[in-house]
Amino acid sequence: MVELQSSKLDAENAKNEYNSFRSSLAQIGTIIVQNVIMLGFGMSLAIPTVVIGSLMTDDNDGGGRADIMTLTETEASWYGSVLLVCHPMGGLLSGVLQEIVGRKWCMALVSVPQLVGWYVLWRAGDAFDLYVSCVALGLSMGLSEAPVLTYVGEAVEPRLRGPLSSMPTFTIMLGSFVSYLMSTVMPWRTVAMINMAVPVVSFVAVVLLTPESPVWLLSRNRPAEAKKSLAYLRGCVSTADVEDEFSELSIYAGFNKSVDIEQYVDCGIDQRRLSYVKYLQINTNDTTNAEIDILANPNQTGFLDTLKSFWTPEFTRPFLFIMLFFFFWSFATFIPAKPYLIAVFSEIGLPCTAQWTLVYTSILTLVGTLLNVLTVARFGKRPITLVSMALCAFSMLGIGMYMVSTSYFSFLSTWIPMILLNALFFFSGYGVFPIPWMLVSEIYPTKRRGIASGLTAALAFLMTFILTKSFLEMQEWFTLPGLFIVYGSITLIGTLYLYACMPETENKTLQDIEHFFIGDLDDYEDCDNLK
Repeated sequence: MVELQSSKLDAENAKNEYNSFRSSLAQIGTIIVQNVIMLGFGMSLAIPTVVIGSLMTDDNDGGGRADIMTLTETEASWYGSVLLVCHPMGGLLSGVLQEIVGRKWCMALVSVPQLVGWYVLWRAGDAFDLYVSCVALGLSMGLSEAPVLTYVGEAVEPRLRGPLSSMPTFTIMLGSFVSYLMSTVMPWRTVAMINMAVPVVSFVAVVLLTPESPVWLLSRNRPAEAKKSLAYLRGCVSTADVEDEFSELSIYAGFNKSVDIEQYVDCGIDQRRLSYVKYLQINTNDTTNAEIDILANPNQTGFLDTLKSFWTPEFTRPFLFIMLFFFFWSFATFIPAKPYLIAVFSEIGLPCTAQWTLVYTSILTLVGTLLNVLTVARFGKRPITLVSMALCAFSMLGIGMYMVSTSYFSFLSTWIPMILLNALFFFSGYGVFPIPWMLVSEIYPTKRRGIASGLTAALAFLMTFILTKSFLEMQEWFTLPGLFIVYGSITLIGTLYLYACMPETENKTLQDIEHFFIGDLDDYEDCDNLK
């Protein structure tokens, strides 16, 4: 009997190994299609830097139009930050839309405000038009992030989840780089006109080539469609080939808790995972669909009841951790200075022009993010984050102290800040920028993942808006060298916090990660420690 069971297990593993290439190809292809959306995200994030850098210079030609536009410092501070304050609105909206219309159609709807934003920017005649374009682009950014990350967490196998969850960040950086590069050879209006093609392409690609998330379909009591979606994502195989994985997924999603999971012990599910699935069967209540109905019909219950249904330890523990991560992330990536980078680079004093510095630093960030995609599965998120955060902190501290030394000690060497700046942008792209977004797709429980990821993205960019809007005022208070030192010091504190609190989620199942944040690991001594 033992030999028969072992033979069955070996046959199952051989079959899975045989199909692994086709399964990987299907999942990678699906995520690449979705990331056309994030290309538009990156272009939207970069365009204020391009426009402000052009409109606040004396040689502005109005972007190729007869009317010449200019921006005051106050208008520039609003234009540079309003994009970020509208992002949280889109993020909150995406959390609800994900549960009502699904991950797929929420991603498809991103194209509408994005297309409007690029058109208004192309035809802009004054500062008000620029604000309107930023509102539309900010909403599209907020709508896009959460469903893409949620989809990766729900539809991708653990062995691919790390690299594929870092792809959105890589694509964002690619979009920013493309915008910066285009701005060196053409007016910003022409850049906006070309960018209008991105939402059109992304809408068609998502609608035609992306299946709905199987977890969301299960939550809506549509198991037949969920099984077909899972079969597509595993290499367009037959539904019979994914029966075992689907059964485990349905148990985890809370759809099927009556099944005796011991029957799956001979299908490649190890004892550690079986123990946790048992835990879920016992401890997961039957409120998943009820909570979604509350979101879709808020008038049926009070606001406090709705809030109470979400404010549980399994949600609050990962939520508080990731929000503190994003607080330090805002400083470590130097993202509040993004709209004003041309002026910042000019003040630092570098051996090349500020415009080309913008291009090559975006290349370094892009290369760092690509390296993250290629190495995160091998090294893990925790080591990459800690090393990158520490090096970003020391880079900013070094730039600040260099600028102080040039003022008080007449020391001048333009290559020193260039090397430190290169390190800052490379390591922010390699570890700091992508990792928290990857964690968003993993750390929240399934039944709250859509709402939680949208809320997290919203609050993260709300913090970034506050820091971006106040950047020029803080620069007046601290001076630019002092600001670098302040940002570096806060980043160093963040490194210590993450060293103490950040778990390792790479190559862990969603069950393991959720179990870690619930805090009951002591009940399962055979479960690997996530740290």
